[in-house]
Amino acid sequence: MIFFNAVKKIINFTRICSSISYNIIKYKLRIITFNNAVITICNSLTDKNYLFTKVIQWGIQEVYSQYNIKDNPELQHYFKNFSSNVPYSICELQYSTSILNTAAEYAKSRNEELLIENDFKPINSGTVALVFKGKLNNSPIVIKILRNNIEERIHKDIYEIMHFIDNIFVIKIFRFYNIKLNFKTFFINNYDLLLKQCDFDQEADNCLLFEKNLKNKNNVVIPRVYKHYTEFSNKIIVMDYICGQVAKDAPVEEFKRCAITLQTFFFESLFMYNILHGDFHLGNIILIRDNDNEGNNVINIGIIDFGIVYKLTQKESNDLFNLIFVAIDSNNRFNTLLKMLIKMICPVKGEHEAILNVLQQDKDILVLQKKFLSANSILASLKKVTSIENITLDSNFSSLIFCVMSALQTIEYVNDNKSLLFLTKSYINRNIKL
Repeated sequence: MIFFNAVKKIINFTRICSSISYNIIKYKLRIITFNNAVITICNSLTDKNYLFTKVIQWGIQEVYSQYNIKDNPELQHYFKNFSSNVPYSICELQYSTSILNTAAEYAKSRNEELLIENDFKPINSGTVALVFKGKLNNSPIVIKILRNNIEERIHKDIYEIMHFIDNIFVIKIFRFYNIKLNFKTFFINNYDLLLKQCDFDQEADNCLLFEKNLKNKNNVVIPRVYKHYTEFSNKIIVMDYICGQVAKDAPVEEFKRCAITLQTFFFESLFMYNILHGDFHLGNIILIRDNDNEGNNVINIGIIDFGIVYKLTQKESNDLFNLIFVAIDSNNRFNTLLKMLIKMICPVKGEHEAILNVLQQDKDILVLQKKFLSANSILASLKKVTSIENITLDSNFSSLIFCVMSALQTIEYVNDNKSLLFLTKSYINRNIKL
Protein backbone atom coordinates (compact mmCIF):
# COMPACT_ATOMS: atom_id res chain seq x y z
CA MET A 1 0.00 0.00 0.00
CA ILE A 2 2.84 2.39 0.90
CA PHE A 3 4.57 1.56 -2.39
CA PHE A 4 1.32 2.14 -4.31
CA ASN A 5 0.80 5.56 -2.69
CA ALA A 6 4.40 6.55 -3.42
CA VAL A 7 4.02 5.62 -7.09
CA LYS A 8 0.70 7.50 -7.24
CA LYS A 9 2.35 10.65 -5.84
CA ILE A 10 5.12 10.45 -8.43
CA ILE A 11 2.61 10.02 -11.26
CA ASN A 12 0.48 12.93 -10.04
CA PHE A 13 3.48 15.19 -9.68
CA THR A 14 4.86 14.21 -13.10
CA ARG A 15 1.46 14.77 -14.70
CA ILE A 16 1.18 18.25 -13.21
CA CYS A 17 4.77 19.33 -13.86
CA SER A 18 4.83 18.05 -17.43
CA SER A 19 2.22 20.59 -18.55
CA ILE A 20 4.20 23.39 -16.85
CA SER A 21 7.55 22.32 -18.33
CA TYR A 22 6.14 21.76 -21.82
CA ASN A 23 4.74 25.28 -22.07
CA ILE A 24 7.79 26.91 -20.49
CA ILE A 25 9.98 25.23 -23.12
CA LYS A 26 7.66 26.39 -25.91
CA TYR A 27 7.86 29.93 -24.55
CA LYS A 28 11.66 29.80 -24.28
CA LEU A 29 11.84 28.59 -27.88
CA ARG A 30 9.54 31.48 -28.85
CA ILE A 31 6.93 29.11 -30.23
CA ILE A 32 4.29 30.77 -28.05
CA THR A 33 4.09 34.15 -26.32
CA PHE A 34 4.47 34.70 -22.58
CA ASN A 35 0.74 35.37 -22.26
CA ASN A 36 -0.15 32.19 -24.13
CA ALA A 37 2.19 30.16 -21.92
CA VAL A 38 0.66 31.55 -18.72
CA ILE A 39 -2.93 31.05 -19.89
CA THR A 40 -2.27 27.52 -21.19
CA ILE A 41 -0.53 26.47 -17.97
CA CYS A 42 -3.32 27.86 -15.78
CA ASN A 43 -6.03 26.16 -17.87
CA SER A 44 -4.14 22.87 -17.84
CA LEU A 45 -3.60 22.88 -14.07
CA THR A 46 -7.21 23.69 -13.21
CA ASP A 47 -8.38 21.01 -15.64
CA LYS A 48 -6.37 18.44 -13.68
CA ASN A 49 -7.14 19.79 -10.20
CA TYR A 50 -9.97 22.21 -9.35
CA LEU A 51 -8.18 23.68 -6.35
CA PHE A 52 -5.30 24.92 -8.47
CA THR A 53 -7.76 27.74 -9.19
CA LYS A 54 -7.20 28.89 -5.61
CA VAL A 55 -3.43 28.36 -5.74
CA ILE A 56 -3.16 30.38 -8.95
CA GLN A 57 -5.42 33.14 -7.61
CA TRP A 58 -3.27 33.58 -4.51
CA GLY A 59 -0.01 33.15 -6.41
CA ILE A 60 -0.97 35.71 -9.05
CA GLN A 61 -1.76 38.22 -6.31
CA GLU A 62 1.74 37.70 -4.94
CA VAL A 63 3.61 37.77 -8.26
CA TYR A 64 1.77 40.70 -9.79
CA SER A 65 2.22 42.84 -6.72
CA GLN A 66 5.74 43.14 -8.17
CA TYR A 67 5.05 42.64 -11.90
CA ASN A 68 2.12 45.00 -12.47
CA ILE A 69 -0.64 43.12 -14.25
CA LYS A 70 -2.23 46.46 -15.19
CA ASP A 71 0.51 46.79 -17.80
CA ASN A 72 -0.68 43.56 -19.44
CA PRO A 73 -4.33 43.99 -20.56
CA GLU A 74 -4.64 40.45 -21.93
CA LEU A 75 -3.60 38.77 -18.67
CA GLN A 76 -5.55 41.33 -16.68
CA HIS A 77 -8.71 40.34 -18.56
CA TYR A 78 -7.91 36.63 -18.23
CA PHE A 79 -7.36 36.66 -14.47
CA LYS A 80 -10.35 38.93 -13.90
CA ASN A 81 -12.57 36.11 -15.16
CA PHE A 82 -10.32 33.19 -14.21
CA SER A 83 -12.10 31.95 -11.07
CA SER A 84 -15.49 31.97 -12.83
CA ASN A 85 -14.31 29.69 -15.63
CA VAL A 86 -13.04 26.55 -13.93
CA PRO A 87 -13.12 23.77 -16.57
CA TYR A 88 -15.92 21.18 -16.43
CA SER A 89 -16.34 17.89 -18.24
CA ILE A 90 -19.21 16.61 -20.36
CA CYS A 91 -20.00 14.11 -17.57
CA GLU A 92 -20.29 16.96 -15.07
CA LEU A 93 -22.60 18.85 -17.39
CA GLN A 94 -24.75 15.76 -17.85
CA TYR A 95 -24.88 15.31 -14.09
CA SER A 96 -26.01 18.93 -13.61
CA THR A 97 -28.58 18.61 -16.40
CA SER A 98 -30.05 15.54 -14.71
CA ILE A 99 -30.46 17.43 -11.41
CA LEU A 100 -31.99 20.41 -13.21
CA ASN A 101 -34.53 18.16 -14.95
CA THR A 102 -35.41 16.56 -11.61
CA ALA A 103 -35.87 20.03 -10.09
CA ALA A 104 -38.14 21.01 -12.99
CA GLU A 105 -40.32 17.96 -12.29
CA TYR A 106 -40.43 18.91 -8.61
CA ALA A 107 -41.52 22.42 -9.63
CA LYS A 108 -44.41 20.95 -11.63
CA SER A 109 -45.57 19.04 -8.56
CA ARG A 110 -45.90 22.42 -6.83
CA ASN A 111 -47.70 23.99 -9.78
CA GLU A 112 -44.61 26.03 -10.56
CA GLU A 113 -42.67 26.34 -13.82
CA LEU A 114 -38.88 26.07 -13.73
CA LEU A 115 -37.15 26.70 -17.07
CA ILE A 116 -33.42 26.60 -17.85
CA GLU A 117 -32.09 29.07 -20.39
CA ASN A 118 -29.10 29.00 -22.75
CA ASP A 119 -29.59 25.31 -23.67
CA PHE A 120 -28.40 24.15 -20.24
CA LYS A 121 -25.03 25.87 -20.68
CA PRO A 122 -23.61 27.30 -17.41
CA ILE A 123 -23.19 31.06 -17.17
CA ASN A 124 -20.49 30.54 -14.54
CA SER A 125 -18.32 27.59 -13.50
CA GLY A 126 -16.72 27.88 -10.08
CA THR A 127 -14.59 25.56 -7.99
CA VAL A 128 -17.50 23.77 -6.30
CA ALA A 129 -20.55 24.51 -8.47
CA LEU A 130 -21.88 25.22 -11.94
CA VAL A 131 -24.26 28.18 -12.24
CA PHE A 132 -27.18 28.29 -14.66
CA LYS A 133 -29.68 31.00 -15.53
CA GLY A 134 -33.40 30.27 -15.78
CA LYS A 135 -36.91 31.40 -14.93
CA LEU A 136 -39.19 30.43 -12.08
CA ASN A 137 -42.81 31.31 -12.83
CA ASN A 138 -41.46 33.71 -15.47
CA SER A 139 -39.14 35.51 -12.99
CA PRO A 140 -35.38 35.42 -13.70
CA ILE A 141 -33.37 33.17 -11.38
CA VAL A 142 -29.95 31.59 -11.03
CA ILE A 143 -29.49 27.94 -10.12
CA LYS A 144 -26.29 26.58 -8.60
CA ILE A 145 -25.58 22.86 -8.93
CA LEU A 146 -22.84 21.22 -6.87
CA ARG A 147 -20.22 19.49 -8.96
CA ASN A 148 -20.49 15.71 -8.79
CA ASN A 149 -18.67 14.19 -5.77
CA ILE A 150 -17.14 17.59 -5.00
CA GLU A 151 -16.35 16.79 -1.35
CA GLU A 152 -14.34 13.76 -2.43
CA ARG A 153 -12.65 15.84 -5.12
CA ILE A 154 -11.63 18.43 -2.54
CA HIS A 155 -10.03 15.72 -0.38
CA LYS A 156 -8.19 14.31 -3.39
CA ASP A 157 -7.15 17.67 -4.81
CA ILE A 158 -5.82 18.95 -1.49
CA TYR A 159 -3.79 15.73 -1.13
CA GLU A 160 -2.25 16.34 -4.56
CA ILE A 161 -1.57 20.02 -3.91
CA MET A 162 0.13 19.35 -0.58
CA HIS A 163 2.62 17.00 -2.21
CA PHE A 164 3.01 19.31 -5.19
CA ILE A 165 3.85 22.30 -2.98
CA ASP A 166 6.28 20.21 -0.88
CA ASN A 167 8.36 19.30 -3.94
CA ILE A 168 11.79 20.96 -4.06
CA PHE A 169 11.31 21.91 -7.73
CA VAL A 170 8.12 23.84 -6.91
CA ILE A 171 9.71 25.42 -3.83
CA LYS A 172 12.51 26.79 -6.04
CA ILE A 173 9.97 28.20 -8.51
CA PHE A 174 8.16 29.99 -5.66
CA ARG A 175 11.47 31.41 -4.43
CA PHE A 176 12.45 32.53 -7.92
CA TYR A 177 9.21 34.47 -8.33
CA ASN A 178 9.33 35.61 -4.70
CA ILE A 179 5.93 34.05 -3.91
CA LYS A 180 5.86 34.25 -0.13
CA LEU A 181 2.38 33.08 0.74
CA ASN A 182 2.48 29.75 2.56
CA PHE A 183 -0.04 27.85 0.42
CA LYS A 184 0.20 24.69 2.52
CA THR A 185 -0.64 26.48 5.76
CA PHE A 186 -3.38 28.42 4.02
CA PHE A 187 -5.05 25.25 2.71
CA ILE A 188 -4.84 23.57 6.11
CA ASN A 189 -6.34 26.60 7.84
CA ASN A 190 -9.07 27.05 5.22
CA TYR A 191 -9.96 23.43 4.55
CA ASP A 192 -13.27 23.81 6.43
CA LEU A 193 -14.11 26.93 4.40
CA LEU A 194 -13.80 24.96 1.16
CA LEU A 195 -16.22 22.36 2.48
CA LYS A 196 -18.61 25.06 3.73
CA GLN A 197 -19.09 26.18 0.14
CA CYS A 198 -20.50 22.70 -0.59
CA ASP A 199 -23.24 23.06 2.04
CA PHE A 200 -26.18 24.56 0.15
CA ASP A 201 -28.51 24.17 3.14
CA GLN A 202 -26.27 26.51 5.11
CA GLU A 203 -25.81 28.88 2.16
CA ALA A 204 -29.58 29.22 1.81
CA ASP A 205 -29.84 30.01 5.53
CA ASN A 206 -27.00 32.55 5.22
CA CYS A 207 -28.79 34.29 2.37
CA LEU A 208 -32.03 34.43 4.38
CA LEU A 209 -30.11 35.86 7.36
CA PHE A 210 -28.68 38.75 5.32
CA GLU A 211 -32.04 39.31 3.63
CA LYS A 212 -33.73 39.58 7.05
CA ASN A 213 -31.19 42.04 8.48
CA LEU A 214 -31.09 44.21 5.36
CA LYS A 215 -34.78 44.14 4.43
CA ASN A 216 -35.13 47.90 4.99
CA LYS A 217 -31.96 48.84 3.07
CA ASN A 218 -33.30 50.02 -0.27
CA ASN A 219 -29.90 50.51 -1.89
CA VAL A 220 -28.61 47.02 -1.03
CA VAL A 221 -30.20 44.00 -2.73
CA ILE A 222 -29.90 40.49 -1.33
CA PRO A 223 -31.33 37.86 -3.70
CA ARG A 224 -34.39 36.00 -2.51
CA VAL A 225 -33.61 32.30 -2.04
CA TYR A 226 -36.21 29.59 -2.70
CA LYS A 227 -35.13 27.25 0.05
CA HIS A 228 -37.70 24.54 -0.62
CA TYR A 229 -35.66 23.53 -3.69
CA THR A 230 -32.59 23.00 -1.51
CA GLU A 231 -34.74 21.07 0.96
CA PHE A 232 -35.85 18.89 -1.97
CA SER A 233 -32.22 18.33 -3.01
CA ASN A 234 -29.13 19.59 -1.19
CA LYS A 235 -27.27 19.60 -4.53
CA ILE A 236 -29.20 22.65 -5.74
CA ILE A 237 -29.86 26.23 -4.68
CA VAL A 238 -32.29 28.56 -6.47
CA MET A 239 -32.36 32.33 -5.98
CA ASP A 240 -33.42 35.49 -7.77
CA TYR A 241 -31.22 36.73 -10.59
CA ILE A 242 -29.91 40.24 -9.90
CA CYS A 243 -29.95 42.20 -13.12
CA GLY A 244 -26.86 44.38 -13.25
CA GLN A 245 -23.14 44.39 -13.98
CA VAL A 246 -20.55 42.48 -11.97
CA ALA A 247 -18.35 45.07 -10.25
CA LYS A 248 -15.11 43.62 -11.63
CA ASP A 249 -16.38 44.35 -15.16
CA ALA A 250 -17.81 47.82 -14.42
CA PRO A 251 -16.06 51.14 -15.13
CA VAL A 252 -14.05 52.11 -12.06
CA GLU A 253 -15.48 55.63 -11.92
CA GLU A 254 -19.01 54.24 -11.88
CA PHE A 255 -18.13 51.73 -9.17
CA LYS A 256 -16.75 54.54 -7.00
CA ARG A 257 -20.25 55.99 -6.74
CA CYS A 258 -21.09 52.98 -4.53
CA ALA A 259 -18.20 53.56 -2.12
CA ILE A 260 -20.28 54.81 0.81
CA THR A 261 -22.90 52.08 0.36
CA LEU A 262 -20.27 49.31 0.33
CA GLN A 263 -18.41 50.75 3.28
CA THR A 264 -21.57 51.09 5.36
CA PHE A 265 -22.86 47.63 4.38
CA PHE A 266 -19.61 46.08 5.58
CA PHE A 267 -19.31 47.91 8.90
CA GLU A 268 -22.99 47.59 9.83
CA SER A 269 -23.14 43.87 8.97
CA LEU A 270 -20.04 43.25 11.04
CA PHE A 271 -20.71 45.39 14.08
CA MET A 272 -24.51 45.77 14.20
CA TYR A 273 -25.53 42.24 13.23
CA ASN A 274 -22.25 40.36 13.96
CA ILE A 275 -22.23 38.67 10.55
CA LEU A 276 -19.55 38.77 7.87
CA HIS A 277 -19.77 37.90 4.19
CA GLY A 278 -16.65 35.75 3.97
CA ASP A 279 -16.12 36.14 0.21
CA PHE A 280 -16.68 39.87 -0.28
CA HIS A 281 -14.87 40.80 -3.49
CA LEU A 282 -15.55 42.46 -6.85
CA GLY A 283 -16.87 39.24 -8.36
CA ASN A 284 -19.65 39.01 -5.77
CA ILE A 285 -20.88 42.61 -6.02
CA ILE A 286 -23.43 43.61 -8.66
CA LEU A 287 -23.98 47.22 -9.76
CA ILE A 288 -27.70 47.87 -10.30
CA ARG A 289 -28.49 50.95 -12.36
CA ASP A 290 -31.86 52.50 -11.52
CA ASN A 291 -33.76 55.78 -11.20
CA ASP A 292 -34.93 57.34 -7.94
CA ASN A 293 -38.36 58.91 -7.36
CA GLU A 294 -37.19 62.17 -8.94
CA GLY A 295 -35.90 60.46 -12.08
CA ASN A 296 -32.21 60.77 -11.18
CA ASN A 297 -29.80 57.98 -12.12
CA VAL A 298 -28.69 55.99 -9.10
CA ILE A 299 -26.56 52.89 -8.60
CA ASN A 300 -27.54 50.34 -5.97
CA ILE A 301 -25.54 47.23 -5.12
CA GLY A 302 -26.45 43.57 -5.07
CA ILE A 303 -24.52 41.07 -2.97
CA ILE A 304 -24.26 37.42 -4.03
CA ASP A 305 -22.56 34.14 -3.04
CA PHE A 306 -23.24 33.44 0.63
CA GLY A 307 -21.39 30.11 0.84
CA ILE A 308 -18.99 31.47 3.47
CA VAL A 309 -20.60 33.57 6.18
CA TYR A 310 -19.26 34.09 9.68
CA LYS A 311 -21.62 34.48 12.63
CA LEU A 312 -19.45 36.25 15.19
CA THR A 313 -19.50 35.89 18.93
CA GLN A 314 -19.49 39.14 20.87
CA LYS A 315 -15.82 38.58 21.77
CA GLU A 316 -14.86 38.06 18.13
CA SER A 317 -16.80 41.17 17.16
CA ASN A 318 -15.07 43.22 19.87
CA ASP A 319 -11.63 41.88 18.90
CA LEU A 320 -12.19 42.77 15.23
CA PHE A 321 -13.52 46.19 16.19
CA ASN A 322 -10.36 46.86 18.22
CA LEU A 323 -8.13 45.58 15.41
CA ILE A 324 -9.76 47.75 12.75
CA PHE A 325 -10.12 50.90 14.81
CA VAL A 326 -6.75 50.81 16.58
CA ALA A 327 -5.44 52.83 13.62
CA ILE A 328 -7.31 55.90 14.82
CA ASP A 329 -5.82 56.30 18.30
CA SER A 330 -2.41 54.68 18.23
CA ASN A 331 0.73 56.80 17.88
CA ASN A 332 2.73 53.86 16.55
CA ARG A 333 -0.10 52.26 14.64
CA PHE A 334 1.69 49.49 12.77
CA ASN A 335 3.67 48.14 15.74
CA THR A 336 0.59 48.32 17.96
CA LEU A 337 -1.44 46.47 15.35
CA LEU A 338 1.28 43.85 14.86
CA LYS A 339 1.36 43.05 18.57
CA MET A 340 -2.44 42.90 18.66
CA LEU A 341 -2.52 40.60 15.63
CA ILE A 342 -0.03 38.21 17.22
CA LYS A 343 -1.98 38.18 20.48
CA MET A 344 -5.26 37.40 18.68
CA ILE A 345 -4.16 34.56 16.41
CA CYS A 346 -1.43 33.01 18.59
CA PRO A 347 -3.06 31.79 21.82
CA VAL A 348 0.22 30.71 23.52
CA LYS A 349 1.52 33.84 25.30
CA GLY A 350 5.01 32.39 25.64
CA GLU A 351 5.43 32.49 21.85
CA HIS A 352 4.46 36.14 21.35
CA GLU A 353 7.85 37.74 21.99
CA ALA A 354 9.70 35.23 19.78
CA ILE A 355 7.22 35.82 16.94
CA LEU A 356 7.59 39.59 17.27
CA ASN A 357 11.38 39.30 17.17
CA VAL A 358 11.22 37.25 13.97
CA LEU A 359 8.92 39.79 12.32
CA GLN A 360 10.97 42.81 13.39
CA GLN A 361 13.96 41.36 11.53
CA ASP A 362 11.93 40.78 8.37
CA LYS A 363 12.75 43.24 5.57
CA ASP A 364 9.18 43.29 4.26
CA ILE A 365 7.81 44.14 7.71
CA LEU A 366 10.31 47.01 8.01
CA VAL A 367 9.01 48.37 4.69
CA LEU A 368 5.38 48.04 5.83
CA GLN A 369 6.14 50.03 8.99
CA LYS A 370 6.87 53.09 6.84
CA LYS A 371 3.61 52.88 4.88
CA PHE A 372 0.07 53.95 5.70
CA LEU A 373 -1.81 51.34 7.64
CA SER A 374 -4.10 49.51 5.22
CA ALA A 375 -5.90 46.22 4.70
CA ASN A 376 -3.01 45.25 2.42
CA SER A 377 -0.43 45.83 5.15
CA ILE A 378 -2.48 43.85 7.68
CA LEU A 379 -2.91 40.99 5.20
CA ALA A 380 0.82 40.99 4.48
CA SER A 381 1.54 40.89 8.21
CA LEU A 382 -0.98 38.07 8.70
CA LYS A 383 0.72 36.04 5.96
CA LYS A 384 4.08 36.60 7.66
CA VAL A 385 2.79 35.43 11.05
CA THR A 386 1.04 32.34 9.69
CA SER A 387 4.12 31.32 7.68
CA ILE A 388 6.35 31.14 10.77
CA GLU A 389 7.11 27.51 11.57
CA ASN A 390 6.53 25.75 14.89
CA ILE A 391 4.06 28.22 16.38
CA THR A 392 0.53 27.64 17.67
CA LEU A 393 -2.19 29.30 15.62
CA ASP A 394 -5.88 29.93 16.17
CA SER A 395 -6.72 28.95 12.60
CA ASN A 396 -10.39 29.94 12.88
CA PHE A 397 -9.67 33.50 13.97
CA SER A 398 -6.79 33.94 11.53
CA SER A 399 -9.16 32.88 8.71
CA LEU A 400 -11.73 35.35 10.02
CA ILE A 401 -9.21 38.21 9.99
CA PHE A 402 -8.10 37.20 6.50
CA CYS A 403 -11.70 37.44 5.24
CA VAL A 404 -12.25 40.81 6.95
CA MET A 405 -9.10 42.32 5.49
CA SER A 406 -9.81 40.88 2.04
CA ALA A 407 -13.21 42.62 2.19
CA LEU A 408 -11.55 45.85 3.29
CA GLN A 409 -9.17 45.56 0.32
CA THR A 410 -12.22 45.81 -1.92
CA ILE A 411 -13.53 48.82 0.00
CA GLU A 412 -10.12 50.52 -0.14
CA TYR A 413 -10.02 49.94 -3.90
CA VAL A 414 -13.40 51.60 -4.36
CA ASN A 415 -12.21 54.53 -2.23
CA ASP A 416 -9.23 55.32 -4.49
CA ASN A 417 -7.02 53.04 -2.37
CA LYS A 418 -7.33 55.34 0.62
CA SER A 419 -6.01 53.78 3.80
CA LEU A 420 -7.90 51.92 6.48
CA LEU A 421 -7.28 54.92 8.74
CA PHE A 422 -9.20 57.16 6.32
CA LEU A 423 -12.06 54.68 5.95
CA THR A 424 -12.60 54.16 9.66
CA LYS A 425 -12.51 57.87 10.39
CA SER A 426 -14.87 58.73 7.56
CA TYR A 427 -17.32 56.05 8.65
CA ILE A 428 -17.37 57.30 12.25
CA ASN A 429 -17.74 60.91 11.15
CA ARG A 430 -20.66 60.16 8.84
CA ASN A 431 -22.32 57.51 10.98
CA ILE A 432 -24.45 56.67 7.95
CA LYS A 433 -27.45 54.39 8.08
CA LEU A 434 -28.26 52.69 4.80
